[in-house]
Amino acid sequence: MLRALGRVGAKPTRLVLSGVLITCSILGAWWLIESSKATESYLVTKQNLSTGSPLQESSLETLELAMFGIGDNYLKVGEIPTGSYLSRSISKGEAIPRSAVTTQELDDWSNIVITPSVELSSSIGPGSKVLVWASPALDYQSFGEPGIAAVDVEVVEIREPKGNFAQAQNSVELRVPIDALQSLLRSISNGDAIALTATGQTLGQ
Repeated sequence: MLRALGRVGAKPTRLVLSGVLITCSILGAWWLIESSKATESYLVTKQNLSTGSPLQESSLETLELAMFGIGDNYLKVGEIPTGSYLSRSISKGEAIPRSAVTTQELDDWSNIVITPSVELSSSIGPGSKVLVWASPALDYQSFGEPGIAAVDVEVVEIREPKGNFAQAQNSVELRVPIDALQSLLRSISNGDAIALTATGQTLGQ
């Protein structure tokens, strides 16, 4: 008899608990829906931006985004610090993390424009990390074994030739570590054959 009464008394308790769980699920879903409606205007990139790129309105646009609890970690409209630029590369359409913005000089790097002797791979673009190879010039159209002239190099921009030089190779602006700049300039001045190969790293890595 007591066992039967116990089973009868447990049923309302289970029903109450089930009702509470269902109510909590509904409230949670409602909160998520309402939170997703709360958007703010954030700055996002119009194109890939490499390390050292200045933050300018011309390269950015605004987008209404729901960032939930991490919104303070990204730049909103009107929050670009004066004289700021990127300390790492940012891909197209990405919001700007505050952690990627700096106003300090990156003295360990320098930009240089080269024209590779070998056509660029389709996998290489702005923000790509590449190795720079140089084959020493021996005599007219004769070159020695290639060696690495610079590592940890980032592509800033690829420039297509124009006008009478339309058939020439693309020029590439590179961001090069200062300690590798001398050997790279030496290869250029010697007329060495220069090639770029992708390291497999992409934007932000």
